[in-house]
Amino acid sequence: MIAPQSQPRSLSFQWFARLVVFVAVLLVWWGAATTTKQAGMVFADWPLSLGTVNPPGWLEHMVPFLEHSHRLLAKLVGILVLALFAWAYVRTRQRALEVVGLVLLLAVVLGVFIAAGSERFDPVLKRRLLLTALGLSVLPIAWLAWSWRSRSWDLVQKLTALALLMVTTQAIFGGLRVTEISNAFAVVHGCFAQCFFCVLILIVMVSGERWQTGGFRGSPALMRRSRLAGGTLVVIVLMQLIFGASMRHFHRHALPDDDLLLTQGQWIPSFEDPMIALLFLHKFTAFALLLFVLGMFLRLAGGAVAAPALSRLATPRRHVGAILGLIGIQITLGLTVIGTNKSFWVTNVHVLNGLLILALAFVFAVRAIRGKSTEVALAKPEGSV
Repeated sequence: MIAPQSQPRSLSFQWFARLVVFVAVLLVWWGAATTTKQAGMVFADWPLSLGTVNPPGWLEHMVPFLEHSHRLLAKLVGILVLALFAWAYVRTRQRALEVVGLVLLLAVVLGVFIAAGSERFDPVLKRRLLLTALGLSVLPIAWLAWSWRSRSWDLVQKLTALALLMVTTQAIFGGLRVTEISNAFAVVHGCFAQCFFCVLILIVMVSGERWQTGGFRGSPALMRRSRLAGGTLVVIVLMQLIFGASMRHFHRHALPDDDLLLTQGQWIPSFEDPMIALLFLHKFTAFALLLFVLGMFLRLAGGAVAAPALSRLATPRRHVGAILGLIGIQITLGLTVIGTNKSFWVTNVHVLNGLLILALAFVFAVRAIRGKSTEVALAKPEGSV
């Protein structure tokens, strides 16, 4: 069965979706601050902190305050995403019962992962619990895949259900990072948050009135270039975020090298030290991204027309110009991070600006995919069949 086209949601739903995005931005920033202060492992247990909901003295010292408030914010985002899905999906009592059943299933999956993480003495039991948790995880994923393909959900319902499963997965990654004392899970946790954030942005876009007419418009050649460039741009930005997250989590105490442009005094350093390799790749990808977006800006110069009812970012070139400006700010912040040896505030703004670059790159890719050639738009007047 083909799902119907998404219809614009109520204004209150759109504002609630924007609220979820805002809280998610706050959560990402708080996670960045927690990593910068090396506070991620201040509590060895999870989801409780020192065995309690609110550990004593957590408001009095910055390190436990950052980590525990990060956990509280994560729980808030989970509740908001659940409310968003229920708002988009529940129309009947039967659907309400289905949501309750899904929440109980996700709670069981999360609970088994918690039990596996809490087991510190019996490796065989721990392995069995992890395998059980992974097996149970297949059930909500299968439910989502079946519902997406076979049920008459519109796109908003599909995306809010996906967001609910993603926020649960993100909680599991965060918990395993703590219970398994794993930097690898910390990197996965940080990068998966960026993908989850893109899904939330897409929900806001799809639920709005501009979704049907919100794509770019231009010549066929321009639209082909826009789609290819948009997808490539998102991939490069994600690679840059992965390199940065890996460097932050695997090398916490200080930067492995303090050269601003060079690395170990060379344009291409020795890769014997993995941290030097990550630092070089982070720098290299930043400048490659700058050149790529500059090339996009020049290549998309002609043939663009403004889509109706859109903002000043309606044309591809204007949108890319905004991304280009943010990349310039990001490189300046990155060099300042090196020059100040990971200043707390500069580092956190650097992470937040990187999230904004990803958001604009993702929106560009979505608008390019939904764009229309101007010749087609002129040949088929609006309202014709």
